[in-house]
Amino acid sequence: MQTQPCLCDQTKSSLPRPHALLPISRLNSHRFAKQHAPRLSSRNRSYTGARCTSAQPGVGAGTSSSGPQQEVNRRGPIVSDGRDVYWPQSFKEITEDAVKAVIAAIEKGHNRLEVEFPPLPTSDTNSRTSDDYIDANVRLGLSAAGMINAINGKRIHLLVPDRAEYVRSYKMFKPSLDLSDGMLTMGYLTEGRKGFMGGVSKLFGNNENAVASPGEAAAKADMYICVNASTVELVDIEKYVAEYVADKPIVLWNLELDTLRADLGLLGFPKKDLQYRFLSSFLPAFYIRQREYSKSVAVAPYIMNYAGALFREFPGPWQVMLRQDNGRYVCVAEDKQRHPLGVVKQTLMQAMGLDTDKKGSPMAFFRTGYKTTTWWEDASELENFDTWRS
Repeated sequence: MQTQPCLCDQTKSSLPRPHALLPISRLNSHRFAKQHAPRLSSRNRSYTGARCTSAQPGVGAGTSSSGPQQEVNRRGPIVSDGRDVYWPQSFKEITEDAVKAVIAAIEKGHNRLEVEFPPLPTSDTNSRTSDDYIDANVRLGLSAAGMINAINGKRIHLLVPDRAEYVRSYKMFKPSLDLSDGMLTMGYLTEGRKGFMGGVSKLFGNNENAVASPGEAAAKADMYICVNASTVELVDIEKYVAEYVADKPIVLWNLELDTLRADLGLLGFPKKDLQYRFLSSFLPAFYIRQREYSKSVAVAPYIMNYAGALFREFPGPWQVMLRQDNGRYVCVAEDKQRHPLGVVKQTLMQAMGLDTDKKGSPMAFFRTGYKTTTWWEDASELENFDTWRS
């Protein structure tokens, strides 16, 4: 399986040719490409299995021009009914889009928010360490905090899981924090907490170069951004929200919540009830989850690879985006409610013209399996909130 392509790890290329949604460069047979080229219906705003016109070859995917129109071709318009095309060129652009979505959600009264996108290019994951991802998330979180502060003047407190990581990150990013004149601060989830765990966290690391009391900065903050928490630390986030955050905005930044949810209920991890009572209250303001699949076919090249992403940018709908050869992500379906990942795969397969198995046939069953949804996608009746789906 190839590594997933990063949204911002692409280079500009020529305009899409006919059948651009099909990776023709990987095919040995033009006949197969012509036979299975996607035929997608026009965009329908009923949001019930809606399709996007930009997924149709040559429509909305770019035209030769310059100036402002080129920006629209590259990233698509920022509108409340979603993007036709998304093609960011850097992590700065993605962070800017995430910040705009977060601010829009806060203005609508949402205070518990989630942001999710790849923090590093996925083309070189084999050479990355866990520290690379930790540092990248802190760097992106601070960058977003600076953007938000510049827009609305809010004092923002960036949270890492524990004291040891706090000391390490604070020393690394101290120049940036000093330049903020106290408007951007750092702390950790167990700061100021009494008891055994609070005492244990103080045993790790030398705090001589860190702020004297991050708990004081936490109390003064107008908004919070949490990064790098693991599954067992989700409980610490819940306690921190109850103690410090209350009704103030908090953003869970690149925690990969869907991955963390999968551990809930296992031995040594928090119970599934954490999803029902707490995590379900977080609105995904900006969300990119890349997916890559392959399917065997009866003619050359015998293996078809296709990729896409589940995408959401508040206040827009949830969108299934198909990746073109040139790196553009174009919308092929959208809905007001979050798509289960099984639906995302099926939608991408249909857009590629690869949904050739007869419904209910043994082959269709073997490809999809007995169950295509996760326990947290199925348990809507147990949730205290449906915010995470909307």
